[in-house]
Amino acid sequence: MSSISDLSNNLTIGNGVTFKGSLNVPKKATIYGTVDGDLTADEIFIGLSGVITGTIKARNIEVEGGLHEVVNCIEHLHIRNTGRVSGKLQYSEIQIERGGEFQGEMNHVQGSSVRTSSYTL
Repeated sequence: MSSISDLSNNLTIGNGVTFKGSLNVPKKATIYGTVDGDLTADEIFIGLSGVITGTIKARNIEVEGGLHEVVNCIEHLHIRNTGRVSGKLQYSEIQIERGGEFQGEMNHVQGSSVRTSSYTL
C-alpha cells in the first residue's frame, strides 16, 4: 500500500473528468479523462480513455490514449499500440509500438543538435 508521501505531488484525472486550463505537477500526472490546456510534469501517463490537447512538457511520457498539439518530451516518449500522438513533437528518445500512431512534425534533440522531420506513422 502506498503511503501519503508516495502520492504527494502527483495528479490523477479520472475517466469522465474534463479539465481546462494549466497544470504544473511536480511528479506524475495520470490522465484517464480529458485535459484541454497546458500540462507540465516530471512524468505523464495517458490511459486508454485519456486525451490531452495543448502544450505538454515532461521528462517521460507514456501514451495509451491521445496526445495532441505541442509536445516537449525531455527524455523518453513511449507510444503504446493504442496511442495516438499528433502535432509538433520535440523528443530525445521515442518508442512506438506496432499499432501506435504519430502524425506531425518531429524534432529529435540530442545534446545541442536538433533534427527536424515530418512523419505520418
